[in-house]
Amino acid sequence: MSDYIGKLVNNFKLWWNNESEEKVIDVVSSNSINNYDELEEPMILTSHHVKDSLEPVNENRYDQLSKTQEIVEEPTIVNKPYNFCVISGKEYIFKVLALYESIKKYTDEFHLFVCCIDELTYSIFSKLTLENMILVKVEDLEDNRLRKVKKTRQTNEYCWTLKAPLMEYLLENYNLASIVYVDGDLYFFSNPKPIFNEWEEKSIYLCPQRDLDWVEEKYGKFQAGLVGFKNDHYGREALKWWKEKCIEWCYKESSNNRFGDQKYLDDLTRFFPRVKISSHLGIDAAPWNTIYNNNYKLTTNENRLYIENDPLIVFHFACLSIYNFSEFDLWSLNTLKIDRKIINNVYVPYLEAIRKSINKISQIDKHILEQGLQKENPSNAKTYYKYSKLSREIDQWDNFMNFTVIMSEEYLIKGLALYGSIHQKMRNFHMWILTIDKTTHQILTEMNLQHVSLIRLEEIEDERLLKVKKERAINEYCWTLKAPLCQYVLNKVKEIDHIIYCDSDNYFFNNPLELMNEWGSYSIFLSKQNGTTELENIHGQYQAGLIGFKRDDMSLTILDWWKEKCMDHCSNEYNPQYDSWGDQKYLESIPKLFSNIKIIDHMGINVAPWNLVMKNEHTVSKENSTLTIDGNLLVSYHFGSMIMINEEHYDLWKLEKLSFSEEVLNYIYIPYIHHLINITRNFRDIIGIYDISPFCTPVSSNYSAKNPLHVSHYHEV
Repeated sequence: MSDYIGKLVNNFKLWWNNESEEKVIDVVSSNSINNYDELEEPMILTSHHVKDSLEPVNENRYDQLSKTQEIVEEPTIVNKPYNFCVISGKEYIFKVLALYESIKKYTDEFHLFVCCIDELTYSIFSKLTLENMILVKVEDLEDNRLRKVKKTRQTNEYCWTLKAPLMEYLLENYNLASIVYVDGDLYFFSNPKPIFNEWEEKSIYLCPQRDLDWVEEKYGKFQAGLVGFKNDHYGREALKWWKEKCIEWCYKESSNNRFGDQKYLDDLTRFFPRVKISSHLGIDAAPWNTIYNNNYKLTTNENRLYIENDPLIVFHFACLSIYNFSEFDLWSLNTLKIDRKIINNVYVPYLEAIRKSINKISQIDKHILEQGLQKENPSNAKTYYKYSKLSREIDQWDNFMNFTVIMSEEYLIKGLALYGSIHQKMRNFHMWILTIDKTTHQILTEMNLQHVSLIRLEEIEDERLLKVKKERAINEYCWTLKAPLCQYVLNKVKEIDHIIYCDSDNYFFNNPLELMNEWGSYSIFLSKQNGTTELENIHGQYQAGLIGFKRDDMSLTILDWWKEKCMDHCSNEYNPQYDSWGDQKYLESIPKLFSNIKIIDHMGINVAPWNLVMKNEHTVSKENSTLTIDGNLLVSYHFGSMIMINEEHYDLWKLEKLSFSEEVLNYIYIPYIHHLINITRNFRDIIGIYDISPFCTPVSSNYSAKNPLHVSHYHEV
């Protein structure tokens, strides 16, 4: 027993007197696993008796000796001019790796110290063995005070609390000249040298929020996501003051002129000298100071973004959520419209870096994907973004249009003419075509049209649709399918923010973007029939052949309502009991039941026989290849109830005899019919289809056209 006490006293003396590293190592190694339990209680008592203010009474002395060893064993690193630190848990592991790679891309003269708040993060980064990354376990810098407040704070609040202690720990233990803390969701787009050039000889480096006045008043004038301190008198004093304030109080709810760790920074400029406030707009740029709140001029040069005259150095991707490899919420607080320049030059490069991080880390540990990704459903995203080929296509344009069309054999040639009329005017569009039959699907597949995706009928049919399909004629069933088709596209294609349904016998004579200008920010748009009173009494005031839906709650509610009405009744015959005709008469109720509806009264949109030929009140003219109606651009024309008997014979309006003016024939119908003929020729020459009768309207041999047109009698004007 006396030998045991002697060893114990000797061990304690060695530890307390902080003797040489070799002796401490010998002492620790002499305490074998077998002796560990035996030594534990006497060591606790001795330590508590001599140094009660340092550690809790139940501290394991073996751990204490190990910590002492680490302190004595001063870490040595190669001096680098740029020292950054970040705090990371498993939720930030992909972002922190992207941050590291972004700095590494531009310089090798840096260290990134990563404080790991969980074992998984430490393990993953250890396995990556990144030469400029130095790992620090959170336990290395925690003391009694930090462990105590840790119990009372949420994870993000505790990470805020740790910033100053971490920076202080690094300055002391690594003898750094300076340290810059960066949030894990920062990403560098250039060499970090401008930060240090701007900092110069000052002791403290702060970045302004550049936010709204009330926001800065509540949350602080400076951003705690990028802040620097020198290892000098004023730098250390300011850092110590900030540390004490954060340990005292650091919560996400603002209180008594405090908010997290950030609001305290306001006082640094008042309490301490040698503070540098950054004036570089490209340092710690963020959504709140580049996407909204400010009117800074954004320009690009060689794929690099400039904010006024300052190049983008580092961007703060705050409130960005990662759902999976392809789906993200770019701003989770609310829906945010992001400029195309910022999407292409800022967000897309960052998302590509995140995707690389996911790939790299998943090769080490696939299970990290379950813990490092946002667990909510992507449908809850406020500013949804899907990284895909379609998204990248959309990102190249200020405006992009999304159409959906139903095509069958009988309407295939007309549908291709509709597609061609759009493709001639613009490239910034995509069209989803629902194919009613196998022949149509096969032909369109072989044609492999640009900007087109095909949808098989079976993909959207469910039990309810299959049930009504048995009861309805083909045209009635196609009308029934419109709303489910729009729902299907919006549900499946998350990249798009709207869908426009077009009947396949529509045709654009001018750029369809005019339609988007009319629509604006409304949830849906309805096109006026502008027909006769008699026609509208039966068929309704609005046209179901051209209708648009945004991706918002009101629009989706209306779309679901329209679908249910059409599922109940959708007949070619007017039903006075339900006041319904097809899918169209229901549209009259939408402005009465719902809000945020755009009623398009542009005379040149959805021009048709019932509002041009039947009423005979408008003038069509053509000047310099531009078609107008009453001086307005004639954007689109609906060739409703026009049938193609064969390649040369047409009935312009199958319902009754009408009087077509020469201008209407020469400027509208003849160009359209010649387009149809060109398509049939392509069928023969390219696809090898010589019999076009399956693609024409089936009529009896003795059919007599109400408004016949034979192409040999007309030439395109």
